[in-house]
Amino acid sequence: MTTPAPKIYFVAGGTRGIGLGLVAGIAARDPTAIIYAGGRNLSSAQLLIDLSAKYPGRIEPVKYIAGDKEGNEELAKEIGKKHGHVDTVIANAGIANSDAPVHETSIKSFEEHFSVNVLGPIVLFQTFRDLLKASPSPRFVAISSGAGSIEGLSRNPFNNSPYGTSKAALNWVVRKIHYENDWLIAYPQCPGAVDTDMMREGIAKDTTGKFKEIMKIMNVRQPDEAATVLLDILDASTREKDGGQFHNIDLGRHPW
Repeated sequence: MTTPAPKIYFVAGGTRGIGLGLVAGIAARDPTAIIYAGGRNLSSAQLLIDLSAKYPGRIEPVKYIAGDKEGNEELAKEIGKKHGHVDTVIANAGIANSDAPVHETSIKSFEEHFSVNVLGPIVLFQTFRDLLKASPSPRFVAISSGAGSIEGLSRNPFNNSPYGTSKAALNWVVRKIHYENDWLIAYPQCPGAVDTDMMREGIAKDTTGKFKEIMKIMNVRQPDEAATVLLDILDASTREKDGGQFHNIDLGRHPW
């Protein structure tokens, strides 16, 4: 009996928060999976280093910079040499560091958010596309946010225009990827409210106090809890049912 080939994963932004939870969750549920966890500063990613020691030979921390085409290409080349394919790419790396209304937000802030949150996943898909196409069950999932919902603006009191517009653009791109690649399962995924550094920093920067009040009534998960649900959605996903849809961890489908 032939032993099935291990599934190969790449998780961008896998050094902390949701990304680290996804790496840990994949390793725990699939005893043969090989996970490449990409991060900008591996020297300070002690939690990921400890996790890789727990799963020797199965979790590989790798240098990853969002939007760095040359670096992404080299990374895809090295993974391709070892495995010939990648089954799942999760574009999780992102930033959110603006708390001003649109008229007070610098163009530089918009550019920074678009560079990481939009161009990062685009470059990631472009460089890993051939490896995904070589998989029998390829998936490309981008971690988005409810802040990217245009319909949800009436319920969004936060001053997060660079983050929100970048996530709305990301949603468009991933939906377009779905329509352009009929062999692929691709969708943007809202992880809901998760207790991460990004969330805590957002609460601290919010001068209105609205962020903190809303989080009190939200179902705030720990990263490992959120990762479990996200991976359940991922494992059960099909192109017909989930491709090109904006998933919400709590509500099924998120309004665009």
